[in-house]
Amino acid sequence: MQLLKSSLLEKYDKYLKDSKIKIPAIQWIPMGIGISIAVLLIVLGLVLVLHAPIPIIFSLVLFIVALDLALGYPYLTSMKRVEEIEKSFPNALKQMADTLKAGGTYEFALRELASGEFGPLKEEVESALRKLEEGENFETALKGIGDNVNSRLVQRTITVIIDSVRSGAGLADVLEDIAEDLRELYRIKMDRRAMVGMQVMFIIAAGSVVAPFIFGLTGALIDMLIGASSSVGGIGVEEIAKAMATKDIILLLTQAYIFVEVLASSLMIALMAEGRAEKSVIYLPALLFIAYISYFGSYLMIGGVFRSFA
Repeated sequence: MQLLKSSLLEKYDKYLKDSKIKIPAIQWIPMGIGISIAVLLIVLGLVLVLHAPIPIIFSLVLFIVALDLALGYPYLTSMKRVEEIEKSFPNALKQMADTLKAGGTYEFALRELASGEFGPLKEEVESALRKLEEGENFETALKGIGDNVNSRLVQRTITVIIDSVRSGAGLADVLEDIAEDLRELYRIKMDRRAMVGMQVMFIIAAGSVVAPFIFGLTGALIDMLIGASSSVGGIGVEEIAKAMATKDIILLLTQAYIFVEVLASSLMIALMAEGRAEKSVIYLPALLFIAYISYFGSYLMIGGVFRSFA
């Protein structure tokens, strides 16, 4: 268990490093939890002290959203960095192949990359050049790029390049072939995103807007029916109290269902659009916030309309 915790903290430390946050994971995580608790207490203060028209469960939703944003921000930034590196990687390999074909050395090819516009990849190339200047060989310096980039695609490509250098194969031709393959993989990835775009929009609309809005409408209808029954007369106070208690349970279960539905929606979107379930952390905060805004907005708005006609 201790080994698992250590591995998770090391992985999170890498996310923080990629995000250029100079705070260790063991400090960042408690800070994120503390900020989220502060958000919860502030909202609860507005609800209980100032009697603000904010449902208590919404404050819990804000706590979850704040916690997800605080702890998920390093991961989100790291994944964005990896995506930028993967996007520019084929062009970098092609430029490196052209330099080698023109008679340049491995070090000169890396220096050409460092002078280009390759975003975060440029930083990794500069780091590899520093290792070369410190006396390390080309293979070790190149391996450092794969170790620093949390991408299987980049790591496997670096491994192929190192194996080609060791075997004495023509690296320029190998780099050109790899660059073409990576371009094709990236094109397929973009095509898949475009193909699932409509499905993703449908899941967002149905799971975070339409369904919560209908649940809010249902809650307002239940309130209206109970209010109408109590005003007619002939129904005892005890029956009204039981009806109100039942209504509260129904609303609580409905709100819990919305949370589960949004969680499932974010997982489906992450799997469809990204192919990775952990990327649901990108979608969960926004979808959760939209869903409860839609639910409580519908509940309050429709309830107000019913009361105005009562």
